[in-house]
Amino acid sequence: MNDPLDPQGELDDAEFAALTELLARPDTELWAELPAGLEDAVVDAITAEATVTPADPVPLDQVRSRRRSSVPWWLSAAAAVAVVVAGVALLTRGGDADAVEFSLTGTEAAPGASAEVVLSATPAGLKILLDADGLPGAPEGTYYEAWLNNGEVSVSAGTFHLRGGSNRIELWAGVVTPDFDRLAITLEPIDGDAGSSGDARLVGTFELRD
Repeated sequence: MNDPLDPQGELDDAEFAALTELLARPDTELWAELPAGLEDAVVDAITAEATVTPADPVPLDQVRSRRRSSVPWWLSAAAAVAVVVAGVALLTRGGDADAVEFSLTGTEAAPGASAEVVLSATPAGLKILLDADGLPGAPEGTYYEAWLNNGEVSVSAGTFHLRGGSNRIELWAGVVTPDFDRLAITLEPIDGDAGSSGDARLVGTFELRD
């Protein structure tokens, strides 16, 4: 067994096997969680050193130095690698390099309205985040509907009413091809007709990437 106070000591068989197993794990495991037992191993090592009572008084600076080096060097390195990888996962998951941002402008029917839109292609379809400004709540008996259009075909991307305020709205569409490059928000009557009324209140164009 190597000296626990020597951070450069050689690994014994158990330590070498544990380190080999950790480094052989695929990246996806490190993204999900820290290696099993890592936290307990660090705590046990620190606790074991803290319970040692030296025969002679030891200066405080030496005690601190020994406690810092009580954890085997390979265990400290493994913990550092795991923490760094987890941090990268948290930083990169929040971004979306493929998102498309654009604006909608109000039509003659809603001249004071506008909206900011963020489109993101996902495995489930096209995610649409709509942040409307100046668009009043739909009157009772009506609702707003989002439509994607390619110049010939319109596909519904969901409905909303805004009667409770103009918070960001999350909509979805099942088309993600570059052919669809227009988004319109129409006012629809509740009449059982699934087609567009053509009463557009917000319109805009965008460009999807292949």
